[in-house]
Amino acid sequence: MIAASSQETLRKNQYPLMEDKGIGFILAFCAGLMNAWTFYHAQTFATVQSGNVVQVGYRLVQGDWSAFWFAFGSVIAFGLGSAFCGVVMTTLLSKGRNFTIIVLWCECLGLALISATAFYGIVRPEVLALAISFVAGMQGNAFHKDHGMLYGNVAVTFVVQMAFNFLAQSFFKKDGINGEPNLMWSGIFFFVLLGFASGGALGFYIDKIVKDNASLIIATFSLLLVALIAKNRRKTSDPTSGATFV
Repeated sequence: MIAASSQETLRKNQYPLMEDKGIGFILAFCAGLMNAWTFYHAQTFATVQSGNVVQVGYRLVQGDWSAFWFAFGSVIAFGLGSAFCGVVMTTLLSKGRNFTIIVLWCECLGLALISATAFYGIVRPEVLALAISFVAGMQGNAFHKDHGMLYGNVAVTFVVQMAFNFLAQSFFKKDGINGEPNLMWSGIFFFVLLGFASGGALGFYIDKIVKDNASLIIATFSLLLVALIAKNRRKTSDPTSGATFV
């Protein structure tokens, strides 16, 4: 009985690659890098669409139509990226195939093309920001989870809520979801916040002080690293469907 119980606990606590805490950190780190580039170059956010929506209303009242359209466009681009990724995932899953590697390679290719365009100054930064939002929308739709729970590698409001929620719960009850410590769950969400913030800080520093547009190169290679790791765990890479809320 004890052995069976232990096996069941182990089964519950084994998660796909894209729900690994380290992978979650890298994805959040990449989101921070993308936001650093778009905010620095175009004053819009690549992933934080709540900020862009606020900008839409603000710019509308302000009468700054150029800023309005780019903020509005970022929201639409993010949505289109999410929709495109949804089509890709649904198509692959209907054929019994995993989608993780395909989505990651699409992200890498997209960011590589955007990076090259940015370095050569072919297209206005505001237009490139829209393309980055499209890529971010893909990432958000595909990999927005950790341990089967939404954790937000492209947006942080929910992450902040859950980090402090589990921290508070840990004072009253040690164990939480799947029998795992509430303090551990709080740490997971704070870890994601650290990835997001460190990506934003490094991206801004690199672009401003070291080499402009280098933040996109770092994001590209970071996602490439995840893609190579996923290649070795192809059958267990996709995040679980659905999500658990507390």
